[in-house]
Amino acid sequence: MPDQGFASLPTTFLTSAALHRHGWSPVRAGWLIEAPRPLTGDQLTAARKLAADAGLTVEDRDESDGLLTLRTTATAAGAVLALAILAMAVGLIRAETAGDLRTLTAIGATARIRRTLTSATAGGLALLGAILGIAAAYTVILAGSSRQQLHELARVPAAELLVIAGGVPLIAAVLGWLLAGREPRSLTRARLE
Repeated sequence: MPDQGFASLPTTFLTSAALHRHGWSPVRAGWLIEAPRPLTGDQLTAARKLAADAGLTVEDRDESDGLLTLRTTATAAGAVLALAILAMAVGLIRAETAGDLRTLTAIGATARIRRTLTSATAGGLALLGAILGIAAAYTVILAGSSRQQLHELARVPAAELLVIAGGVPLIAAVLGWLLAGREPRSLTRARLE
């Protein structure tokens, strides 16, 4: 199986029998050269210049997969931060709507209805925040990238984006459901501040 760090490696292995069966002829398309240690930027520049003069290209290992741990940690930290900010926003909204909750309770709204309202509010705010956060991140990346770096955006971190766009709103809705629903402290009078 070819190393996923290189984009130009072949993805199919053909035997001599398969070549013969289809009437194909083998042709040298490139060389794979391994160095005992990573090449420096100057060495890569020199190799690329020599290759360009000969009508060839040079590809070096893409080390961005080595950033998987950093990317996963950053995703988790961002999700925790988003949930903390969301908890504050939902807390503020509940404080502002305490009178409405008292009214709902007085007319017979069950804890399930109050939980559903808080859960929907938390999930909706989290979804909006996740979408805006992803859009802002890609806008900043696009603005800061040169034309040569834009090809790197072709590899979308789908798993991380799904965690952010789907997981954070789901966690927020579940936490909103679990932490809401208790009766307001006072049903008879509004608190004076």
